Amino acid sequence: MPEWRPHGTTTRRLGRWESTAAHQRAIVLAAAGAIVAVIGRRPDLLVIVTPLVVAALWGHLARPRVEVTGTAHLGDTTLREGAVTGLRVSTEPTLPELHGIVTLAQAPWVERKPSGGIAELEDGAATLGVRSTRWGRRRVGTVSIALTSAWGAFRAGPLDLPDLDAATLPVPASFDASAPTPHPRGIVGLNRSNRPGSGSEFNTIRQFHPGDRLRRIHWPVSLRTGALHVTSTFTDEDAHVFLLVDCLSDLGPREGIDGRPTSLDVTVRAAGAISEHFLRSNDRLTLRTVGAAEVPTLGVGSGTNHLRRVLDTLAAISPATERRDTGERAIRGVDPNALCLVLSPLIDPTMVALAHTLAVRGMTVVVVDTFPDHLVADPTNVYAALAWRMRLLSRNAEVHALRQRGVPVVPWRGAGSLDQVLRDIARRASAPRMARR
Repeated sequence: MPEWRPHGTTTRRLGRWESTAAHQRAIVLAAAGAIVAVIGRRPDLLVIVTPLVVAALWGHLARPRVEVTGTAHLGDTTLREGAVTGLRVSTEPTLPELHGIVTLAQAPWVERKPSGGIAELEDGAATLGVRSTRWGRRRVGTVSIALTSAWGAFRAGPLDLPDLDAATLPVPASFDASAPTPHPRGIVGLNRSNRPGSGSEFNTIRQFHPGDRLRRIHWPVSLRTGALHVTSTFTDEDAHVFLLVDCLSDLGPREGIDGRPTSLDVTVRAAGAISEHFLRSNDRLTLRTVGAAEVPTLGVGSGTNHLRRVLDTLAAISPATERRDTGERAIRGVDPNALCLVLSPLIDPTMVALAHTLAVRGMTVVVVDTFPDHLVADPTNVYAALAWRMRLLSRNAEVHALRQRGVPVVPWRGAGSLDQVLRDIARRASAPRMARR
């Protein structure tokens, strides 16, 4: 699949200059008035049509003789939800006594500033504000340019420029976890392992061995015992986090960043927040989606560059575009030691079955419930709220089955949502186990 790239600049020639209806009307009235004045010997009528003659002659002599090219440039082609960027429209060459109007058509999830989307060209340029109110890839809106010469005699356009594209990245929700990531297996990171090595977490004080760093010498113990002692630490390792995002549905009214979130809004923003937290901790992360077509495949990575790729992948999601997706491809080849986070409102049975499948394989699975609470407490639609409460009764049985299998289901509440469950998983991983001898 070819890589999608936003189009931030577009150019088009505005075509030939054509006479306006006002200019043609001035010529006809001036000619008719002059003929009637001569035939009827009415000098007063000739005086009346003289301004029309002057305007028509002036407009014809001042007509532009070159084609004008219109250009629209978007300041930022990648935005965050709620961010504002500038749309600059210019014409080349800049002609004197030229008047122009720029209009920006209304587009979904795009606010125009000014709200009417109309600006006047000054010195061949105009600037409008564009604010994106929801994540995703979308058209900014059709830009139209209309130019008129002196006295409104000739015009070029209105002509639509090719559409501009922009990618709006989701704003990660507020999230931070103080609990350690379970199953660290890498060689870099901020998670304390169980084996001693070079790190930042204190382990013990021991005697000096050849190869120990001098800055590790513990002088109080060394002076007291008469032999060199050093402080040893636990090594720091990174963990692998696997995110499985439910794109099979988008529940709730779509109101953008300024309104109530849909289930997919909560899911995408939670995925962005979790990714930002773990990637800034030098952990490795993999992102897979279920139910969305034409989403680029994202492999394992770490660091801020990988975070940008994760947000770009989340912005490419179109919900319910692949209803036949069973998710088997998404969970294929997952690291057995990875922490599997399933983000879903748990309405579609496919995601519940995938969580069971991952748990049966012996992986560490945590289901993050992203169902928006306002759907069951909507005073504006009592019947819809009642229907959702009835649907949640059957969903509770599915959630109970997951918990019976040992899969924790945690509602998404922002910062600290996963602290307790990650601590429990880390404690369970370090607990002694029964083994056959």
